[in-house]
Amino acid sequence: MVEANRSKRGDLIRNAVVFQLKLMADGFRDLVLLPVSMIAAFVGFLRGGDEPEREFNQVLNLGRETEKWINLFGNHSVPENTNAIASIDTLFSKVEQTLKKQYIATGTSEKAQEEIDEALQAARDEARQQHADEQAKREGPGQAA
Repeated sequence: MVEANRSKRGDLIRNAVVFQLKLMADGFRDLVLLPVSMIAAFVGFLRGGDEPEREFNQVLNLGRETEKWINLFGNHSVPENTNAIASIDTLFSKVEQTLKKQYIATGTSEKAQEEIDEALQAARDEARQQHADEQAKREGPGQAA
């Protein structure tokens, strides 16, 4: 049960980090596309001709492709392509696999877990002590059990 909770918490942390990174990628894409789309529309307007929207449509197509690549909300299928840049999800999975391999290879997982457990226990002990001190102050001198 404890292992399942750790796994669920780990999944939550991973998903939150991946979502934040995707939000940053999406924001950067929007920041780049804003002036590019304006320039493309302006160029098409000045150029005129049969297809004044050609450059602007190319920007829209680029936006659609990057939207699929970023896949912010998971609405698009992740390509089965083994290419690391097939999608941002594929890229993150490869990075995660590499980090896990390095983590396992270093052999520090047990030591790191012990240090984390010790730090958490120290924090719990400190919180209990602070709570006990606050209780003692509320009860006043000589009233503590």
